[in-house]
Amino acid sequence: MVTERQPGRVRLRFSDLMEQQFLQVYAERSYPKIRQILLAAAGLILIFLIVGVVRGTLSWPTAVYMLGITLPVLTATLLQTYKESSYRRSQALLALTTILLGLICISLALRGSLHGATYHFASTVAFVFTVWVVLGLQFRYAAVAAVALSCSYVWGVLTWDFPRNELYFSSLGLLVVNIIGGYSCFQLESAVRQAFHESRLLNELAERDGLTRLYNRRRFDHNIEKLWRQSRRDESQLTLMMVDIDHFKAYNDYYGHQAGDDALLRVAGVISGCAQRPLDFAARYGGEEFAVVLYGPVHDHGRELSEHLRHTVEELRIPHAQSPTSPWLTVSVGVAVVNPGTARSLAGAIQLADEALYQAKEEGRNRIVVRDTSSAHIQTGRFRASQSRARA
Repeated sequence: MVTERQPGRVRLRFSDLMEQQFLQVYAERSYPKIRQILLAAAGLILIFLIVGVVRGTLSWPTAVYMLGITLPVLTATLLQTYKESSYRRSQALLALTTILLGLICISLALRGSLHGATYHFASTVAFVFTVWVVLGLQFRYAAVAAVALSCSYVWGVLTWDFPRNELYFSSLGLLVVNIIGGYSCFQLESAVRQAFHESRLLNELAERDGLTRLYNRRRFDHNIEKLWRQSRRDESQLTLMMVDIDHFKAYNDYYGHQAGDDALLRVAGVISGCAQRPLDFAARYGGEEFAVVLYGPVHDHGRELSEHLRHTVEELRIPHAQSPTSPWLTVSVGVAVVNPGTARSLAGAIQLADEALYQAKEEGRNRIVVRDTSSAHIQTGRFRASQSRARA
């Protein structure tokens, strides 16, 4: 597990959802540079092949390796950088491409050393260091690529019977560059993760309600627009629950604002428990009103969940002497179940939940009303225009 003080830094990993968000940000920042490097590498391979053909020095194993293996993998990696939600795959492909390109560099360096140009070893050192700090690979992928290339070079030195002193020199040089490069890569990714975490904290502060810690109205509007678009693409159900505390103005007037804040906190705790799946979320919609958005199919069109919410709030046993509905604080819940392709707009879906909430209040409060897209005779604007009367 990652420590709370430095989440994501000790083992370079966050929790699953946050890790996915980090990978998205990390990839989007790295992709432009990666594409340029991959295009440059493809260009160099093609030039090498053309020169080899012109000079007649290109062997068929080299041609097969470059044309049949390296270029297809490189192309797949390049195409992967244009796809969304495939950040881990792009890292794995980039690491594989790096190894394939590195083997070409190692082969050239070893051949040069065999002919007395021992300075070619510097190109291997430079390539390994590039793997660590330039390509944008995460530490774990960079480690696999760098170690694989380093071992390949040492294996080549052993296989081709280089002098022992050159074996020791190259092994020591690669060990040093891997230690320095690995440390630099780890610290760099750690710093990037820390900056991402701090940015997330600041965004959370800006997007959370200061009292209840649920999402605020601005974040609600942003999230529900995204989910609405996604539900249309996926043809998935969207369930919107509007929750309003019954006779809350009377409660505040009688018990005071501090007691009112405490009551809001306790009710918000119950409401937040309704949003358990990754794309579900709860928000403070305004005043004593809350919203819960559930993405995907919900058992019994959300009746069971909303009834559980209503019952749990009543079971909190928060006294409400001024309520004509119950001696305890209660809530009314309006539920709208919407499917994409019904020609209903997002504003219409919210209005549908409003109407259901108004109906719940009109029928006596402390109850739930569920409406779906088959509901008829929706009186648009009825609840919002009547809020002050409904909460009196």
